[in-house]
Amino acid sequence: MAGVVENKTFAYERAFSEIKRLASAGLDGPELLRRTAERLNTAVPFGSYCVATLDPASNLITHLFNGGSAGEDGHAEVYGGDLHRMYFEEDLVRIARMLRERRAAQPLSEAAGGKLDHSMRYREYLGPVGFGHELAGIFADGGAWGAGYLTREKGEPDFGGEETSLLARVAPHVAAGLKSAALRSRANEVRPGPGVPGVIVLDRQNQVLSFTPAAERLLSEVEDLGPSWERYAAPIPITMAAGALKRALDPVTDADQNLVPRVRVRGRSGRWLTLHASLTEPAPGRQSETVVVISPSEPEEVARLNVVSYGLTDREAEIVRLAARGSSTKQISGTLYISEHTVNNHLRSIFEKVDVNSRRQMVQRLYLEDLMPGVLGD
Repeated sequence: MAGVVENKTFAYERAFSEIKRLASAGLDGPELLRRTAERLNTAVPFGSYCVATLDPASNLITHLFNGGSAGEDGHAEVYGGDLHRMYFEEDLVRIARMLRERRAAQPLSEAAGGKLDHSMRYREYLGPVGFGHELAGIFADGGAWGAGYLTREKGEPDFGGEETSLLARVAPHVAAGLKSAALRSRANEVRPGPGVPGVIVLDRQNQVLSFTPAAERLLSEVEDLGPSWERYAAPIPITMAAGALKRALDPVTDADQNLVPRVRVRGRSGRWLTLHASLTEPAPGRQSETVVVISPSEPEEVARLNVVSYGLTDREAEIVRLAARGSSTKQISGTLYISEHTVNNHLRSIFEKVDVNSRRQMVQRLYLEDLMPGVLGD
């Protein structure tokens, strides 16, 4: 028995060390998640996995793929038309709760109160296709940069405390790697081209009806677009924006009331891109269509993403916004009803987190540097 425990402990520590190394290897987000899942499987047995990179400002999916018995790159086949409904009705709420509770890993059985049938994910997807227990991990560093789900077949035991703890241990390292991948060294970025937005039109099944050349160019910054890509399912960021639109217009839960049909994703050029969905009015002989506009993110959006990236508190974010508008320490103090001494303490904390020495550098780094690489200087 002692030998079994020692072997298990060795497997856990080896998996942990290998994943820490991967997180520092400069991999892009999807590749890091794929390799992390493979390494975890050497210590925590499971049959399939689903991993995704997330937009930390909205928790919406930017890239998603599956492995193991679920098949690689098979989100459409695995989830079918239920992807958006399950994500917006259960997964999105669960992610927000785990972030709020600072919980990096949680078995589905625990989230469902000990009864898997209480979970829509289990009732409508996992159970019907032969899966049973599932373990979720959230990779958060200031915001959620990724998520992963490890699944076992029916009849196999639930994920135990040690297995859950291992996923929780590796989560911050994976999160740091995902954030680093998204905020890759600015020395490797290229200057953005003209900020011409692109337009993609989808039908009710999220099939691409038409798109502009600018849309294709911008989408190619997000992922590889194969020949005749428009004949297949639209890229994940587009379908997530469209799914958020549907939920916002036809809310099912209270959280849907404030849901904004917008998702942001880091492009290969180094700039942030924003996708925003809207619905056209129906016309005689023509149903409503979903229109997704993709464009370089505005300075305020980039700043919000950077606030998440650097782990600023809500109060620090308020001070950054006021400082960016030119408010003095006295004016910030009066606006927020805090002492000038407290304002200066917050500014020192912000400078340390953002790695700058002045308000000017702070504003440049948080608002401008992602739009005009190199503006900060040495």
